[in-house]
Amino acid sequence: MATVDGEVTVSYVDMMALNDLDSEEDDSSDDSGNLEDIEDPMIGVPLSGMFVAMFTAGFGLAGPRLSNLITFDEEQTNEDEFDTSIDDLLITNETTVMTGDVVTDEIDSTVTAATENDYGAEVQFEQTSEVSGYTLYEPAGDGQQETVLGVSGNAIIQGESKADVERVIETKQGDGTRAVDEFETFKRLLSTGGNGHVVFGGYSPDGFDIENEQSSDGSEQDTQFEELEDTNGVVGSLTISDSESTADMGLDFDDIDDAKRDELESVLGSLGSDVSVDIDGGFVSASATYSDNALEDI
Repeated sequence: MATVDGEVTVSYVDMMALNDLDSEEDDSSDDSGNLEDIEDPMIGVPLSGMFVAMFTAGFGLAGPRLSNLITFDEEQTNEDEFDTSIDDLLITNETTVMTGDVVTDEIDSTVTAATENDYGAEVQFEQTSEVSGYTLYEPAGDGQQETVLGVSGNAIIQGESKADVERVIETKQGDGTRAVDEFETFKRLLSTGGNGHVVFGGYSPDGFDIENEQSSDGSEQDTQFEELEDTNGVVGSLTISDSESTADMGLDFDDIDDAKRDELESVLGSLGSDVSVDIDGGFVSASATYSDNALEDI
């Protein structure tokens, strides 16, 4: 993850872990449920990030006909199935990164196949260059879609421009500056709240507007947490299991007065148990445990 325009955003989904859970749950769904009603940000933030990630990736992958790579197993039909398997989905600064076992010939034949017409959502792509072991694909023809793909044997990257894709590749290869190296606070946020099955957050030294990031997917899903206003950064994650789930969150403020402290201590983990909220200057570390009953209606 690199910074873009002075900030970094991240949405992450452990597809393999959630697929394992879905295989055991007959009523599992990726609907957005009742997120707008969740008052506990330690649940609401990472779950809203999961739906932002799925929506953003699905929209960006529609043109090259790769959206079904990120559906859960029970949603796929025989017509949808790929031999390529995706373990992790990461959206960083609106660029999609999927890692797993990528069958490059399969991806090539899918994205370069001709389309029925020039006016639908699907777009024919063509190979244009090679960058650090990635084959780059861009739309064939003129101005059909602003999408570039980078494909290797273990990752697929989709961005709105070649520069977006190359930025991710360079950062991975160590040729670009990682956000965790540029901002020590973001590194601390990520190590505190970024280790679950689903993760959402970001950082900017000038202030991070999480409400804007949550509603930027166009789905009109808006989870409001007034207690998180005026943060420089927040990263929250949820680790989900069949019986008990855990949440972790890191937040950074310029200053936390007594009123803000009371607000945070009352709302963080409000639906959970074994809640811990630690405040160190302007930095907040929180954790909580949630029973299956606490999550079943979401």
